[in-house]
Amino acid sequence: MKYLLLLFILLITSGCERKENAVSSEKNNAVVIKNLVSQAIDSNAVANNKLANLIDYSLPVMNNYNSIIVDSIIADNKTYYYVLLENPNPLYNKFAVYDSLLMPLLIDKSLNGNIFLEKINTNGEEFIKVEEAYLSKDTLVLNRLSLYLADASGVSLVFRTHTKFAKPEIEYFQDIIEISDTLTLIKTRISSSEKSDLNNKEDNFSYDPSTRKYLSTQNLFDEFIKKEIESFNYKPGKEQLIDPNLLK
Repeated sequence: MKYLLLLFILLITSGCERKENAVSSEKNNAVVIKNLVSQAIDSNAVANNKLANLIDYSLPVMNNYNSIIVDSIIADNKTYYYVLLENPNPLYNKFAVYDSLLMPLLIDKSLNGNIFLEKINTNGEEFIKVEEAYLSKDTLVLNRLSLYLADASGVSLVFRTHTKFAKPEIEYFQDIIEISDTLTLIKTRISSSEKSDLNNKEDNFSYDPSTRKYLSTQNLFDEFIKKEIESFNYKPGKEQLIDPNLLK
């Protein structure tokens, strides 16, 4: 009986050590990646190469990042590591995701302004939620939402749309009002601070497995914003960065 009790204690201890080692390994990997990011920002080409050229050395060197975030997310027993770089110049903004072997799963170079990130769980699925707040033509205020799905196949951008557009006399909002239990549909509703033809209009974004994206046949809010920006009569006082893919 004494030997059985000793064996039981050893098994429990071994199990705890494995769990603690797994957590420790995850933290260590994040620390290693953060060190590589810092080195890459400091023009270390070897470190940058390990990160699949996260930093674009064809651009002038820029070290004054507002925020450097390195963290991990676990989905279907797989651990993925993500890096968020926010810079005063949006050309240097990056969101990248790597697997445990540092293979790049995605590098998103299209983020703007101030960036806010959090991990969320919806109906049993793991997502990384990224929100941007930025200006267009010095005056127009925009917020944009992106959802990156993490699952057994990796991490991919599945949903992106604007959630706010404001000009001096009126503000418009697009809110998610429903996500189906099967995660096949995201429904949104548009509202405004003043009377508008867009008020209470709804849009449906259906999940397309072939592209792994939520798509709308109308894309009401983004199409509206695109037209508003194009027709906004204003002479910018600051240098403008134009990205033709911004509203796609």
